[in-house]
Amino acid sequence: MLSTARIKAFCKKHKVFLGLLVVLTFSLWVEFNLFDFSLFSTSQKNLFLFFLFQINLILILLLLYFIFRYVIKIFYEIQIKKISKSLKVKLFLIYFISIVFPSVVLVLGSFFFFKKTLDYWLKEFFEERVLTVLLKPEDYIKDIERDLLSKGQQIITDYLSQTEEIKSSVLRERYRYFMRVDSIEVFDWQGNLKKRTYSSEISQKIGIAPSFLERLKASKIPLSEISLVNSSPYLRVFIPFYDSKGQPLILAIGKFLRLEEFSGEKELVEKRYFRTFKQFLMTAGALVLLLVVFVGVWVGSKLGRNLTEPLQNLVIAAQKISKKDFNLEELKSITPLDDEVGRLVEAFNEMTKKIKEYEEEVQNYNRYLLSVLDNLPVGILVLTPDLTVKFSNQSLNHLLKHYEVKSPQDLIDKLNLPALLSQIDLTNPFYTTLSWSTGQKEFSLGITLLKLEFLKTHEYLLIVENLEEKERLKRLSFWKEVALRVSHEIKNPLTPIKLSVERLKRQLEKTLEGEKKEVLLRTTNIIEKYIEELRKLATDFHYFTKKPELNLEKGTLLESLLEVISLYEIAYPEVKFRLKVEDEGECWFDKFQLKRVWVNLFDNSIKAMQEKGELSISLAREEGWVIVKIEDTGEGVPQEVVEKINQGDLLSLKDLGTGLIMVYSIIDLHKGTINFYRKKDKGTSIVIKIPSQENLVKAN
Repeated sequence: MLSTARIKAFCKKHKVFLGLLVVLTFSLWVEFNLFDFSLFSTSQKNLFLFFLFQINLILILLLLYFIFRYVIKIFYEIQIKKISKSLKVKLFLIYFISIVFPSVVLVLGSFFFFKKTLDYWLKEFFEERVLTVLLKPEDYIKDIERDLLSKGQQIITDYLSQTEEIKSSVLRERYRYFMRVDSIEVFDWQGNLKKRTYSSEISQKIGIAPSFLERLKASKIPLSEISLVNSSPYLRVFIPFYDSKGQPLILAIGKFLRLEEFSGEKELVEKRYFRTFKQFLMTAGALVLLLVVFVGVWVGSKLGRNLTEPLQNLVIAAQKISKKDFNLEELKSITPLDDEVGRLVEAFNEMTKKIKEYEEEVQNYNRYLLSVLDNLPVGILVLTPDLTVKFSNQSLNHLLKHYEVKSPQDLIDKLNLPALLSQIDLTNPFYTTLSWSTGQKEFSLGITLLKLEFLKTHEYLLIVENLEEKERLKRLSFWKEVALRVSHEIKNPLTPIKLSVERLKRQLEKTLEGEKKEVLLRTTNIIEKYIEELRKLATDFHYFTKKPELNLEKGTLLESLLEVISLYEIAYPEVKFRLKVEDEGECWFDKFQLKRVWVNLFDNSIKAMQEKGELSISLAREEGWVIVKIEDTGEGVPQEVVEKINQGDLLSLKDLGTGLIMVYSIIDLHKGTINFYRKKDKGTSIVIKIPSQENLVKAN
């Protein structure tokens, strides 16, 4: 059962058609029952019948319009959408033929049977009346004479009296055909035939009798004559006239007398009494037939549309899903039905929901997998069977940039991968190393090659490792072990040596005087000074061998710098400190460790300036980083040393002392960076960047 909402929607959408159907039904009912009403006179009924006939004609035109509109719309939709073509056409044709063809046969058969019955009844009923009253030969011949005379005078007026040259073709084509006569002849005043045009029933010239010509000349008025032509009575009317030059001529216009018209009661009865009734029957039959055709077309169209539109939308939705577009507005517009099509749409919607959820899971998993691959410490490179790059992670891109390789394709060329693949068996992972040099730099990579098998294809996976980093960490581990042993070896004898020197100093200081005492004090002071330097060296070795844990606190780097600067301003009065503050540098840091960084860097700068000069410190913030810049006016660090420091080669810093190693390690623990620059004029510039967010500092 259709719901009330669907019925209202149907009525709203097809209100024009429903209104037309109501008007048509009412008009047909009135037309068939008009003569049963006693309220109107016969003349009024005839007037109403005339208007109803016009209304029915308009309704027929409207029905034809709707029929053609529905048919054109069906094939237009098929041409534009190109979906469900076969099914929709088949459904429409099956329903249309099954409804319209029997209806056409029924209407035509009923009309023919009714017409035959009416013909027999009319013939029997009016035979006597027609023969006694209506059949008057004199009246019939006079009517033909008057008609021929009128047509002849029209020919004379319009053409014969106006033209300079009479042409048979004009008489035939312009007058005989359209006036429906059998002959037109033009004679001169002596009876000679000048121009003629005959119908196909007249095989030879007819001419004019001499006696009749003399009588016509004497009277000079139109005369008529009946003769036999091909055994049929033939009536001609002769009309004297003058042409455009004033010459007298005779026009003869003739027509066969049809015996069936002369005595045929059937045509007279139909013509005078029942032609209107037959037209009414034909109109009603045609109207019913068109109504049946229209209903067949409309119902067939609606049936095909209701079945094929959901299937059509399902096809469009399936095409969208194949392109991973899950915005299925087509299915949302379908009104759910409690039938097989409705259940199919519901099942399709459920399937689409599951596919969308699965697609989202796959996308989330792919994003997670890409995130994992991007954060791996080794480079990952995936190649298609034709060795085209399909994926490369961030670690590989950074690694290639560090090794001055432009792109993954250049790495493939350096490996000569096509030749390598032809020589090895990838049933097991294959490992090789790649080394090359650029100028004074030497590079070394470890590469693991695997073959990834899929359903019908395969891909290649390259795992790229930085062998220099491995080697550097290995050597660094070795040097840390050496430093730990050296630290123990230095610190163990320092305490007894210091105690012995202090005891010796106290004992001899009381007994010696003068120059000897002065030598003693100077010597012991030197020994104590170098003992402290050895102790500091041992302490630096200790911090180099161990990775201390940071005690992060929120504070400002300005406060940490001012605390150290105040001490150095007192100790080194000839060094001028300049502090430029754009931002206080609030961040999370280990106050004790960073204080050791400032002390070490200030010591190196002051030593480079020979304890006099200018030391500039600036503090700023940029894109989540706190930036500390330290500049001195010393001799400056050599360029090759600057490059080693900026590359993070800790082992090469051993020549400069363990202080820079300690500084580099502390900044690295804060997830920051330190870079040295040689100034063009004089001195060294040191730039330290520390992240301002706690999560960046705590990140491993």
